[in-house]
Formats: sequence, C-alpha cells, structure tokens
Amino acid sequence: MKTWWFGNLLLFVIVVPAVNVLVNRTLTAILDNVVTLTGKLDDVPEQLVVTDEVVKQVAAGALRYAAGADKVAELH
Repeated sequence: MKTWWFGNLLLFVIVVPAVNVLVNRTLTAILDNVVTLTGKLDDVPEQLVVTDEVVKQVAAGALRYAAGADKVAELH
C-alpha cells in the first residue's frame, strides 16, 4: 500500500508538472509560428492572381508545343 502512495506522490509531484512544462513550451512555440504565418496570409489573393496569369501563359505555351509536335508527328 505504501508503494502505491509513493508512486502517486511521484506522479503528481514530478511527472505531471514536467509534462505540463513540456506541453506548455511546445504549444507556445506552435502558437508563435501560427501567429507569424497568419500575418503573411494577407498577400495570398494577390499571389493567386499572379499564379492564375502564369498558369494561363503555361497553358498557351503547352498548346503551341502540342500543335507543333502534332505537325511533326504527321510528317513522319
């Protein structure tokens, strides 16, 4: 019975506070990074416009390439 009391005492005096400190440090670091990242989300709509323009240019180039490749394939 004394072993159980000693084990419970160790659990609540050493293990629980240690786990609490580690979880607190981890969550603080994560939340700091989340706050930093949310500040960078303001530029997302502008970047999406740029991405859409680049995708349209790449698609046009791919169509030109495919048309040229099709003509070369017909010659052979």
